[in-house]
Amino acid sequence: MAFAFRQVIANQVAQLLHHEVNLIANQIRIAGRNQKPFGFILPVAAILENKHSHKATNTYQHCCQIAQDLAKQETLKNAINNSNNVTGYFNQTKKHVLVEYSSPNIAKPFHVGHLRSTIIGNFIANINNYFGHKVTRINYLGDWGVQFGLLGVGFQKFGSLESLINNAIKHLFDVYVQTNREMARDDSIKDQARLFAKRLEEGDEECISLWKQFRNLSIEEYKKIYKRIHINFDDYSGESLYNKRVHDIIDKLQDDGKITIDRQDEAASIHFGKGTAFEQHAYLRKADRTTTYLSRDLAAAIDRFERYKFNEMYYVTASAQNLHFQHLFKILNLSGFDWVKNCYHIDFGMVKGMSTRTGNVVFLNDMKAKRIKDYKFDWEKMLASHGDTGPRLQYEHARLISIAEKTQVPINTEANITSLLSENSATNLVEHIARFEAELIRAKTYSEPSFLVNYLFILSHLISVANHNLKVLGQIEEIAEARMLLFAAARNILATGLRILGIEPLNKM
Repeated sequence: MAFAFRQVIANQVAQLLHHEVNLIANQIRIAGRNQKPFGFILPVAAILENKHSHKATNTYQHCCQIAQDLAKQETLKNAINNSNNVTGYFNQTKKHVLVEYSSPNIAKPFHVGHLRSTIIGNFIANINNYFGHKVTRINYLGDWGVQFGLLGVGFQKFGSLESLINNAIKHLFDVYVQTNREMARDDSIKDQARLFAKRLEEGDEECISLWKQFRNLSIEEYKKIYKRIHINFDDYSGESLYNKRVHDIIDKLQDDGKITIDRQDEAASIHFGKGTAFEQHAYLRKADRTTTYLSRDLAAAIDRFERYKFNEMYYVTASAQNLHFQHLFKILNLSGFDWVKNCYHIDFGMVKGMSTRTGNVVFLNDMKAKRIKDYKFDWEKMLASHGDTGPRLQYEHARLISIAEKTQVPINTEANITSLLSENSATNLVEHIARFEAELIRAKTYSEPSFLVNYLFILSHLISVANHNLKVLGQIEEIAEARMLLFAAARNILATGLRILGIEPLNKM
C-alpha cells in the first residue's frame, strides 16, 4: 500500500527536481506512529546534495503537501481495492517456505494447550503466503516412541474395543491417564512400555495393527477440529515415517566420524565437545536400538529438503524444546547441510495449568464459543466483548458491515476526501490504515503475530472513535460518500488482518 504512495509521490517530486523516479522512491520511508506529516519521510538534504539550502526547504514543503494531498485518497483507494504491494516493497524472489506446526500426539485429545502452536504456525504460513511465497503446511504427528508404548500397554490393560468404537479419542485419553497413574505405583509399567515400543520398531504385527488403528482414528478426529477452526494442512506426516531411515543416517554419521557408537549396547550419541553451549552428548539411538525423537527429527529435516528443496523451514513448538532444536541444527550443520541456516525454531511459552498425564485439560470439543482467538487460556478474557480481545475485533467488523447495510451509501473511490475528512478522528484512522504494510513487514520479519494483533486493536479503537464522531446516515451525499469510503477501507484492512491471523471475520454478532 505505502509502496504505491511512494511511487506516486516520487513521480511528482522527480518532475520537480529533474531526478530519476527510482532515486526518489528509494529514499521515501513511512514514519513512526508519532511522526508527522502524515506518515512519510523524504530526506531532502540527501537527495539535493550540492544544491542550495533554500531549494531544499521549498522542496521539503512541497513534498509534504504532495503527501498530504495524495496519501488520504491513495490509502483508502488501495484499501478498498485490496491492493497488496507489500511484495513490491521487498522486491524479493519468491520462496518455498515450510511451516511445521500444531503436531499433537496421536490418541490424545486436541485441547487448548495445542492452540498456541496451531495459531502461531498458521499465522506464519498465512503471512508468508500474503507476501507471495509458496507455503507448505506440515502437521508432524507424535506417533512413535515410548509414549506410544505406554498407551499400547495401557490399552491392553484397561482398554475396551466397545468404548474405542463409540468414542475413540475420549477412551484413549482415559486409558493414557489411568496408565500414568498406575505407573506411579508400579515401575514395571515403564519397562513394559519400552518393550512395546521396541516391538513396534521391529515390526511386530500386533503392535503395528494397534498403532495404525489409534493413528487413523486420531487423524480423523483432528481433521474435524481443524475444520472448525479453519486450519488446513498440506501434509500429515509423523515420526513413524522416519523410523527405518534413521539407522542409515546414523551409519553415515559414523562413517564420517561425527558420532560415537557404544560397541557394547549399540547406543549412538554425538559429542559436541567441551566449552560448547550444548550438553556434551545427544543420543540418536538408545541401547536397545530404538530411535529417539532427535534422530527422527534429523531424518525428517533431511527428507524434507530432498523432497521440497525449501528456502526456509519453520518449526513452531514450545520453548521447552529449545535445546532439542539447538542440537538438531548443530548436527545438521556438522553433517554439512548448509541449508540448515534457513531453519528456524519459533518458540513460545506453555499454557499453564494443563497436563494430559493427569487429565487436567479442557477439550476443544467442549467449548461453547465458535472460535478461540486468544493464546492464553482464560475463559473470561477469551469470551469478553470489552477491552482488547478477539470478540472486540469481530464486533467492530460486524458494526462496519451494519453501517453499510443500513445506510446503503455506495463506495465511491473518487469521493472528495481531501477536504471532507479533515476531522482528527478521520485523519488518525487514515494514518493508521497507511501503516498496515509496515506492521505486516515487522510481523513477518520477527515471526511475531502480536505485532499485527496490537495493530488491529489500535485500529478497532480508532474505528470506534470515528464511528462515534462521523455519522453517515443523514449527511449530504458528498460527506456520506467520503465517510463511507473511510469505513469501508478500515473494514477491509481489519478483515485482511484477521484472516492473516487465521480468523474469519464475522458479518453479524
